[in-house]
Amino acid sequence: MTDRLAIVNATAIVADDNATVVPTATLVVADDGRIRALAAGNVPHDARDVIDARGGIVMPGLINAHTHLAMTLFRGLADDITLEDFLARLMPAEFAVLSPEAVAAGTRLAALESLRGGITTALDMYYLPESIVDIARETRMRIHTGPTLLEFDGPERLVFDARLAWAKRWLERAKADNDVASQWLGPHSTYLMGEDHLRRTAALAQQCGARIHVHAAETRGEMQQVADRHGGKSPIEVLHDTGLLPNAVLAHGVHLSDTDIAAIAAARATVVHCPASNFKLASGFARVVDLLRGGVNVALGTDGPASGNDLDLWIAMRLAGYGQKNVARDPTVLPAHQVVRMATLNGARALGIDHLVGSLEVGKQADVIVLDAESPSLTPTFDPHVAVVASAGRGDVRHVIVDGHIVVRDRVAQTIDVTATLAAAHTFAETVRSSVIQP
Repeated sequence: MTDRLAIVNATAIVADDNATVVPTATLVVADDGRIRALAAGNVPHDARDVIDARGGIVMPGLINAHTHLAMTLFRGLADDITLEDFLARLMPAEFAVLSPEAVAAGTRLAALESLRGGITTALDMYYLPESIVDIARETRMRIHTGPTLLEFDGPERLVFDARLAWAKRWLERAKADNDVASQWLGPHSTYLMGEDHLRRTAALAQQCGARIHVHAAETRGEMQQVADRHGGKSPIEVLHDTGLLPNAVLAHGVHLSDTDIAAIAAARATVVHCPASNFKLASGFARVVDLLRGGVNVALGTDGPASGNDLDLWIAMRLAGYGQKNVARDPTVLPAHQVVRMATLNGARALGIDHLVGSLEVGKQADVIVLDAESPSLTPTFDPHVAVVASAGRGDVRHVIVDGHIVVRDRVAQTIDVTATLAAAHTFAETVRSSVIQP
């Protein structure tokens, strides 16, 4: 028996479908990075590294199921405006400033923020994804990504036909390398793409076995744009009719009819609820309770740091729970254990990796976070799920483990040079300021 790591004296939130909590637990990670044991009390091990949780909460790493990581470079550039005005300001700025180096700098900054805040996995939609893959490898953060598709030119300087050809080469290479994290296509939305482009995207995804990550039904303005462009259809109807809906990850899903919800459930698609961004842009309240009752997998996301302003899933959990209780006028809906699952196991299901991560179960990869047992905001803890959703924050994250490797130890990043990361971000921020912001 050879073990890499043991976490002892833990209050372990398993995040399974039964809301299991293991008190006074020991979690053992084998040398291959998988969880070898999780049980109450002492478990025999020969781990070289032992973390004493001192009774604190240990849980799966959080999964950000919809984000645009490198938008950290544009944080605060377009605030207190509608989504439509936000995009009109942001997209020209992105096209003017972005380069492989800029995307790498923004993604590294996002990885630093994410990992220190307990996010171990993200589904990213952004330009120049080669740089994103490099940062994922460098930082050990799990980042799923792929080509973003638009019907017009973007930072890659590719018109649609060339963009689709590039996407095909990307997916063929990812499949040959068995790189599951890169087997994604990101058609931006049904309001920025015509049905011919959407159908061609669906055909490529089917040909290459890729997953779809797309914005859908975020604002009332979007709903009207889509209806005007697509003959009165809703975004979900357009996605269904163009072949993009099956197993898709749908960002936002705020404005959904009963028919839309039934179609999403039938297609086994996921809706990613991004409450912070939705509230900030006054997009409305997603029908999370109705989606869950309808059999839809619902995960949580932050959206991009330019719209949501941060990469904080603790806030997202709190807003998700509180928002749904307020809409329903019923404090019993969306209990804390369901919200925790949305931020962990449901996110893994959205990405198709729930057999690997998303819960603390023997045989899964060890993506684990350890919360500070001495945190005033977590003292006392009567119900660990409630503590996580209603009390915990990023400052309570003490240790973070990805694939059995400690990437944050005692709140210090182990795989990222913080000084260099911040300096690079400041350099590109000056580029944004001089190129985009008018004096």
